Amino acid sequence: MSEATNPTPSDRDVLEGTGRHPDEWFAFLDMAGATKWQHAEFLTWFEANAAQVSPEWAESVTARYAAVRGLSISQ
Repeated sequence: MSEATNPTPSDRDVLEGTGRHPDEWFAFLDMAGATKWQHAEFLTWFEANAAQVSPEWAESVTARYAAVRGLSISQ
């Protein structure tokens, strides 16, 4: 399935949907200090740094990042 609404899109789905592998997104987010962010900060970051990524994919990458990093992101 290649929709961003899939609760756990595969690495390939993320790559096809965003142009980057999840590990690339995670590295960018780590460098930006995202482990300390709240939900709105992720959306702002994607708008400023990855405007080509749809809001749905930004949400999907954010959720996956939070899960992998063991974060609880409040909205």
